[in-house]
Amino acid sequence: MNPLKEMLEQKKAVLLADARAYAHKVLMQYKPYPWHDPTLYSNYMKQVASLLRVDVLVLRFDKMLEEELKNNTELVAKMGEKKRQGYALKVFMQDEGIKEDTSSLINTATNTLHVHILTQLPSPQQILQMSAEAVGAQADLSDEDIENASMYYADWLRSYKDSKVRGVLFDERNQAVKESLYQPILNTASNYDWQIGFRHTDALRFCGFETPIPLLDTNFWLDKNAPSPQFNSPFFTEIHEDAIPEVVLEKLHAFFHL
Repeated sequence: MNPLKEMLEQKKAVLLADARAYAHKVLMQYKPYPWHDPTLYSNYMKQVASLLRVDVLVLRFDKMLEEELKNNTELVAKMGEKKRQGYALKVFMQDEGIKEDTSSLINTATNTLHVHILTQLPSPQQILQMSAEAVGAQADLSDEDIENASMYYADWLRSYKDSKVRGVLFDERNQAVKESLYQPILNTASNYDWQIGFRHTDALRFCGFETPIPLLDTNFWLDKNAPSPQFNSPFFTEIHEDAIPEVVLEKLHAFFHL
């Protein structure tokens, strides 16, 4: 059984954390994320995991995809060769270079980090819009377009197949997608025993779980004197970019008596 599923069912504090912005400042001093160097990326994330000792670490692969769409001009040119809806995304998600890079990145990270890993990705609707914008097109999307995007995603996610990733978190903070439109992704996830979750502004929600995962506001990490709420179930937080490392560690000690 996927250990993340067991953790989500527990009746005690389990911390799921997004530390991307915090680590980018504190450990990387705003250097570019080394998406094309799996070992260096994994070593950075290993430092984060060792420092914070969270139960589940969210790796922000959505940022990797954003940077590819911004910087991979040769691929974006190919994406714009045809104007039909969804063509740009199809070319992007089927690119063998991106698949290979993703596979190397997730395999190295999950074998290096001694922590359970979720990767955050844009929702199917969001990635459709991102790919359309990259080629200067308008994205007037139907449910069929979004479901087709899920099919491309489902195939792309097979680049994770040899990794120890525990699940995928889709970002729905700006717009929700009907769960039925995720079906191709859910089918792939079922084959590999991954948990699929959705990040909203107020909580995380995972397929198969009625109870949402509460969110601890990111500003909590800025206020040294803010009392630590006591959780008796899993919870999620994004550690603020400007949090002071000593304060972060004090607050983690208060949660888990480390």
